[in-house]
Amino acid sequence: MKTNMVSDKVLKLSSFNLNLLTTFCLIYSTRSITEVSEILDVTPPSISHSLRKLRLHFEDPLFIRHGNTISPTVFADDLYLQLKQTLEIMSDSIDTSHKNRHRETLVIYSPFSVAVHDLSVTLLKIKSENINYKIKYIETNLDIPDAVELLNLRKADIVFSATPITNASLSCILHHQLTPTLVCRKDNPLLQSEVSIEQLKGLDMVSHLTADEMIHQKKQTLQATMRRTPPAFETNSLLMLLTVLSETDSVGFISHEAFNRYEHAFGLRKLTPLFPLQQLSVYLIYRKEMEQKTSFRQFLATILEK
Repeated sequence: MKTNMVSDKVLKLSSFNLNLLTTFCLIYSTRSITEVSEILDVTPPSISHSLRKLRLHFEDPLFIRHGNTISPTVFADDLYLQLKQTLEIMSDSIDTSHKNRHRETLVIYSPFSVAVHDLSVTLLKIKSENINYKIKYIETNLDIPDAVELLNLRKADIVFSATPITNASLSCILHHQLTPTLVCRKDNPLLQSEVSIEQLKGLDMVSHLTADEMIHQKKQTLQATMRRTPPAFETNSLLMLLTVLSETDSVGFISHEAFNRYEHAFGLRKLTPLFPLQQLSVYLIYRKEMEQKTSFRQFLATILEK
């Protein structure tokens, strides 16, 4: 297995107590062992012990006592100038790391049709309410494991799905109802806005592929009702689906929220089915252990806010 070479200088530092350098800089700045002991909340003898270690290491007295004060040697002056900038850079790096490490990545898996309605709104809320999360969104495609596997294997923190989950270690919350919308391009020769089940049988349909079991079942039920062969075109790309709808005489189902967002960009118009369409229940699923985190509870309250 290939590894990076460790710097000899880094190896030397590993055998040296870097806290001693902090103690040295504090003594240099305050000129008082007692004051440094108060700053570090330790006893004066422990500071004197650290100073003895530094003197042995550098082979220099470092500080000379003059009455009630101590004065740095020439070597100590030079050492302080070298250390001051380096330690300040290290302090800034540690402070930056401390601030950034709490900005956790929240991994969300979802079919696009389910998540499109409010993820951008959620991002704005995260920023406005200073919730320390950044979002990694992954669309649930055909090769993606199911919700239980995604969550139990820690590949996802939240899964949006139309399929409810019953599992002792997972929470499954009804998030919203999704309304399917039948659409076509504005210049489609189909002039009327109302479409019967018989008319739909004669039209070319396009369909969005997804790994969500419930969405797949709903599509199968509709096909059985229409007594027709599968759609003429299927894709797991929403962009390709919208492109085909906008450039051909095909019709297809997208969510009501997706239609509102892309109606003008893709030149789409809504059709009114003269047959009943079932709504989809959308569930938010996550591991119950996540509720122990304050940041996650804040995020959950934000995303569930109506």
